[in-house]
Amino acid sequence: MTPELLMPAGSLEKLKYAFAYGADAVYVGIPLFSLRARENEMDFNDLKEGITIARAQNKKIYVTANIFARNLKLKSFKENFKKWVELKPDAFIMSDPGLMMIAREVDPSVNIHLSVQANCMNWQSVKFWQKQGVTRVILSRELRLEEIKEIRERVPDIELEAFVHGSICIAYSGRCLLSHYMSYRDANQGVCDNSCRYGYNIHKAETEKDQEFYLEDLRNKGEFYQIDEDENGTYIMNAKDLCVIEHLQELRDAGICSFKVEGRTKSLYYASLVAKIYRQAIDDMMLGKKFNPSLLAELNKIPNRGYHKGFVTGNLSHESQEYRHSTSRNYSQRFAGLVLGDSNKNGYVKIEARHRLRPGEELEIISPTGTIKTTVGNILNERGEPVAQAGGGGLTFQLEMAQQPPPYSLVSLIEKGGF
Repeated sequence: MTPELLMPAGSLEKLKYAFAYGADAVYVGIPLFSLRARENEMDFNDLKEGITIARAQNKKIYVTANIFARNLKLKSFKENFKKWVELKPDAFIMSDPGLMMIAREVDPSVNIHLSVQANCMNWQSVKFWQKQGVTRVILSRELRLEEIKEIRERVPDIELEAFVHGSICIAYSGRCLLSHYMSYRDANQGVCDNSCRYGYNIHKAETEKDQEFYLEDLRNKGEFYQIDEDENGTYIMNAKDLCVIEHLQELRDAGICSFKVEGRTKSLYYASLVAKIYRQAIDDMMLGKKFNPSLLAELNKIPNRGYHKGFVTGNLSHESQEYRHSTSRNYSQRFAGLVLGDSNKNGYVKIEARHRLRPGEELEIISPTGTIKTTVGNILNERGEPVAQAGGGGLTFQLEMAQQPPPYSLVSLIEKGGF
């Protein structure tokens, strides 16, 4: 059986592109009840349309409601869940047992997948959740391959899902406490402030007993936290991104039925390209082909913090941390725009610019079916007037281009030497 490619969809637009680029299923968050509350563009009507799109393409959509709720959210969850369940998504991804009970009260037949937030790490826990009616367990990121194999052997009649790509929190399966401590924004309630990604200064103070070190948050200068320092600098909790594309066959053999990619707050470009690359890797695997190393080079076109293999291979080390930067810098191309519909008129193609483009710059036009390398020629504004450059920010321009790219094409700016 071919494993499912499960992609994030933080908006209706990302959902459409993820499907176009090869996703078998997407997961979307419920505002206020998922761990992406602040950057969640999917409202009820978008969810309804997204489910309709998934049904038309014979694909699946899972709704994420995986917060650990406090008392004040229980009533509103029950009221809203009645509306969501009527849309009949393929499953709800949940972690809070209390919310699961409410879901069952509303609809005893509701399909529930256990969120990675529940930290399910052993076969006995998997059995427990199976008895509670959970049909799929999203396994903890901390598990090694041999541990996954044992879970499958001990509990052969439940679906197992695993993350294969994306950001990792420096916390136990993402159960972050740092954000709440530093800014009173609880990551486990969906309002993470990404404290682990920001820059800090180290200050040394001499005391009567010893030297003491303090961490100063550069967003709130004058606020200090006592810490220990070593030679690696300040980004002490900034993990590289997970990438186990080379180990998909091993994960499939271990019993994983769904390969999950992190990133509901990532760009449409990220959702599309990662889907395309992992789709190719899965298709090659199912044809019995060896892993193609060029797919790793393709992943480096996408903003990332550097890649590592997490706990799957059991070789985690200090190399899994990015100590130099808080933001994504290891990539060779930049998302520059969307091709808008069938718009090739008089040798020009209409684009929605997401980054500045100038004549002479190298581009890669990426589509679900292939790529075309080209160079920026003449540029026209919305009124058809020649301009020196296409500005970013979603403005519409026309680029000189010999042929109309396929639907869902993306414009990618190539930068020699990377960004």
